[in-house]
Amino acid sequence: MLLSSKNLLIFFILTIVFIFLLFYSISQLISFNKFISNLVLVLVFIILFPMVSLKSAGLIATIVNYVWPSALFAYWLMIDRQRNSEEKIAIYKIIIATLSLILSVFNEGLAIVLFLYLIIQVVIEKKEFFNPYRIVCLLVSLLSILNVLICPGNQKRGALEMAHWFPTFNHLSFFDKLLIQFNNIASNLIVSHNFIEILFLLLLLRAVQKKQILSVILSAVLIMLSKISQKLISDPLSVIVHHSSEKKFNYNITGKLLGPSVIFMIMIVMIVFVIILLDGKSKKSFVAIGSLAVTFSAGMAISLSPTLLASSDRPLLFLYFVIIFNCAILADDIIGFNKSKDSLNPVEEISK
Repeated sequence: MLLSSKNLLIFFILTIVFIFLLFYSISQLISFNKFISNLVLVLVFIILFPMVSLKSAGLIATIVNYVWPSALFAYWLMIDRQRNSEEKIAIYKIIIATLSLILSVFNEGLAIVLFLYLIIQVVIEKKEFFNPYRIVCLLVSLLSILNVLICPGNQKRGALEMAHWFPTFNHLSFFDKLLIQFNNIASNLIVSHNFIEILFLLLLLRAVQKKQILSVILSAVLIMLSKISQKLISDPLSVIVHHSSEKKFNYNITGKLLGPSVIFMIMIVMIVFVIILLDGKSKKSFVAIGSLAVTFSAGMAISLSPTLLASSDRPLLFLYFVIIFNCAILADDIIGFNKSKDSLNPVEEISK
């Protein structure tokens, strides 16, 4: 009992350290330099993050396998962005960041996130990408992906998981697998948790502040679509979840997912369009859309695994983080807009 309590205390202390590292890294990444901005970041996260998602495979296991790697990856990303901005970074920080990256990509989802991030960087940096530091990062990415694909242990585990969770998984077409996971993500974002609606509401408030009529209309439509599509999205998927462990799976069920998929795809396109309308073709909108796209793609990658439904929403935690942090940015923009408005004195108001 004493040893167990001691281990629990160590786990608790390490978790606090990693959470602090996560928030510090994200704060630096999104340039939250003021106390009020960081307060908004923490409060938005506390309010929106679905704690129930950490309990699906056991609280300790989920925190160790998802939250800790997220903090390490965020720290590496912070150092990487500082390095790209031509800041002089101490060599020991680069070494620590690289070690953090190596440890973080033992998580399959972050291995995919890293791979997609580096592809984007190749497109942006072109020839400048190919330097010793970037080559090391690329090797880490490729080795982590290869570990997922060809490691005998992973293959054996996959066979056992398929026999238990989804016996007919290999008989599904690639399109059906994508369709199931696409709707699984939609169900988790729209039905199970409410922070996607908060994102839409914040987009609406920001659009009202900026007096962009089209953005206001689209944001309002997004809120209405999220409300009316909940049952349409959840019902067909619930049937699939119920029958997935059976050896006689009715493949016609997946056809019922096409309608909800179209609605969710329309919503995704509208979100991208609203972000571009609000911030234009700026670095800010590129980062928002890019981070959402990369983590969404990482969540979609689980469609290749027979545990795509049994894993609950654990593979989507990185997407949740990104959505919540984007909500924090929007909330900070809204508060900053109101504060700047309140700070104007009457003379300035008249002159405007």
